[in-house]
Amino acid sequence: MQWGDFGQIIWLLALFVIIILSVNVYRWRERVKTTFADKHLLPFIFPMISSRRFLLKLFLSCAAIFLIIVALMDPLFGQKEVEVKREGIDMVFVLDLSSSMNAQDVAPSRIEKSTKFIADMMHQLGGDRAGLVVFAANAYTISPLTNDYAAIESYLQSVNTELISSQGTDFQNAVQEASKLLSKSANQSKMIVIISDGEDNENSTGNAAKLAKEQNIHIVTVSVGTEKGGPIPMYYNGYQDDFKRDRSGNTVISKLESNNLRKLAEQTNGTYIQLNSIQEAISNLAFYKTRLNKNEIATSTTKDMNHIYQWFLGFALLLLFIELLTSEYKIFKKRIK
Repeated sequence: MQWGDFGQIIWLLALFVIIILSVNVYRWRERVKTTFADKHLLPFIFPMISSRRFLLKLFLSCAAIFLIIVALMDPLFGQKEVEVKREGIDMVFVLDLSSSMNAQDVAPSRIEKSTKFIADMMHQLGGDRAGLVVFAANAYTISPLTNDYAAIESYLQSVNTELISSQGTDFQNAVQEASKLLSKSANQSKMIVIISDGEDNENSTGNAAKLAKEQNIHIVTVSVGTEKGGPIPMYYNGYQDDFKRDRSGNTVISKLESNNLRKLAEQTNGTYIQLNSIQEAISNLAFYKTRLNKNEIATSTTKDMNHIYQWFLGFALLLLFIELLTSEYKIFKKRIK
């Protein structure tokens, strides 16, 4: 036999205390009775009190409490087969790795906040399958659709803007790459989650939206950055070398382009989310997910142990009922009549 909540055994200490107190009460009653008369006269003075009945009541009460404690420990015995059905949607996270994502107008940086958002979202997916695509001027698949969220989290640890040499931002390539993953899915509900600062160097948002609509894919856009913007740190071998500059030598300020992201979401029946608070953004995305139809992804059979606490609880209630029937109060009342 195994136990579902063995920690409840601590209540046995309370049972031990009850037994000690009850025995002391019994002894006290016996001492008090001797102060009224000699021992051979006690049966005539206290004809309604029975020591055997008191001990029987104590035994029944303690046995019932013991069985209740065993029930609380959730005893497990035997096995049964349980059919488990998993439902969910298929979704691809598309992460912008253009150099502007290095901007630090949000702490610690746009790219770090974005990867933290995706990693935290992994814990909220449940039965959904997720994939990961990164893009700048070109787009690449990092993870196909999977339920192995830990693998996606490990990939995110090595993601940075130096991963793609062809810089720029092309939403059409990003959506096209994500669509390839979703095209292999039989799920009716498909979603692309684009995390970006919205800069569109190729003016590709219109084509990206058209491509998604043709395949009945919803696009959720998550904006990261501020309207005020910030300079773009440039890195060389992992160390900051300078800030990005234009041809005149002036520092380039990257600003959030939310209009592009709003259009992408609106034209594909998706939603636009601002990544100000990670938890708030996760809640908004989770709420939007509830509006989509979930398909049965897989059905599996597993073996689970039987919970038999009901038997112990039933016997405990029976003992308490018997204890009430042996109440000294009822005997006294009956004899008075």
